Amino acid sequence: MNLYTELKIRSFERIAFAHSLATANYRYELRNFGYGVYGRAPADGGILEIGFVEQNPLVFTVDGREFVIEENGIFIIPPESGFSVAAQNEGLHRHTSAEFLIRYQKKPAEAFSPAQGKRLTLPLSIAPSPAGGEVFSHIRSIVRSKMAQNSRGYFEECADFMLLLHKLLTLLETDETRDGVSPGNRRYCDRAKAFVSENINRKICVGDVAAAVGVSKNYLTNVFSAGEGIGLMEYINRRKLSYLLELIRRYHYPLAEACEHVGFTDSNYVSRIFKRYYGTTLTEYKRDHFQ
Repeated sequence: MNLYTELKIRSFERIAFAHSLATANYRYELRNFGYGVYGRAPADGGILEIGFVEQNPLVFTVDGREFVIEENGIFIIPPESGFSVAAQNEGLHRHTSAEFLIRYQKKPAEAFSPAQGKRLTLPLSIAPSPAGGEVFSHIRSIVRSKMAQNSRGYFEECADFMLLLHKLLTLLETDETRDGVSPGNRRYCDRAKAFVSENINRKICVGDVAAAVGVSKNYLTNVFSAGEGIGLMEYINRRKLSYLLELIRRYHYPLAEACEHVGFTDSNYVSRIFKRYYGTTLTEYKRDHFQ
C-alpha cells in the first residue's frame, strides 16, 4: 500500500493536532469528511491521522468488518473516513497520534462506494516491529512540540510530516510476509493453533479460540482462512481426527473412548466428518492402514 499512490497527496498544510491519550474503556466514533472539527475544508483538503498503540489493542469497525491494531502497532486514518473504534479490553488504553491537514486529489464521489472496493481500506495498519519504535519516537516528538506550543514554522512541520511518511512507507513495504499475511495476523494464526493443541482433549468451538486469541470470531475465521488456507473449524476437526487415529493405532483405544478423549461426544458426527475429510469410512481406513 502506497500512501502517495492511494491519497495522491498534493501538499502539506499544517499539523492540526497531536496528543498522547491515556483513558479507561476507550470508545470513539468518527465521521470525518474534509477538515471535520478544524473548520471548513477546501475542496481538496482533509485530515490524515497517524498513531501508535502503546497499551490495550484498538479494534476498528468499518462497514461491519473488524480490524485489530495490536500493542506497538501503527494505525493510519486517511481523510473521508467513517468508523467506530474501541479498546479491545476493559481498563486503561494508551495511544499517541498526530493529525495532519493535507491537500490531496479526491476521487469522484461514486468511487467511494464500499461495494466497489475503491476506497482506501480503513484502518490501514502496520504490525508491531522493531522499526515501528522509530515511528513512535517521531510521532511522540511531534506531540511534545505541539503540546509545548513551540513556535515552529511551516517548513519544520512539513519536514516532520515528510520524514514520518518516509518511515511509514519503508515499514509498509516490509510488513507483509511472502504469503501475503501480515506478521500480526500470522501471530493470531499461531496462537489459535497453539490453543487447539493445548485443548485437544475437550470440545472446542471457534468462539473459544477467538476469545483465547483476543479477537472476534469473524475476524479470526477470516484471518485463519487467509493464513492457513483452511477454515478454522476444519482445522480443529482434522487435528482431533489425527489425534484420534493415533490413539486407536498406537494405544489401541476403543473408538468410543478415543472420541471422548479428543472431545467428540457424537460418534455419528465423527463418522461423517471422517468420511468428508479422508474420503473413506473409519472402519475402511483402519483396515487399510492399521496392521
